[in-house]
Amino acid sequence: MRTVGRGLVVGWLLAALVVLGMDGRLPAFLAWATLGSLLVLGVDALVRQQLSRSRYYRPSLPERYRVADDLAEPLAVVVAVAERDALVEQ
Repeated sequence: MRTVGRGLVVGWLLAALVVLGMDGRLPAFLAWATLGSLLVLGVDALVRQQLSRSRYYRPSLPERYRVADDLAEPLAVVVAVAERDALVEQ
């Protein structure tokens, strides 16, 4: 049923293009359709770009990573934080 429906829609669109071509209005239709499509695609791209997250957005690191990255912290503190986080995750 879907294939028949698609075929029917494509057939009607081709028939409309043939009629526009015979009437001499096909170039104007194609120009307007192209400009309208480009405008819609441009607005869509702009909206998507504005709504997307910033590439500079980073979620904060868990405490175990911050402690492990701090070279001034003793190893015992780093291990204790990692063990505490491992117990919390279970």
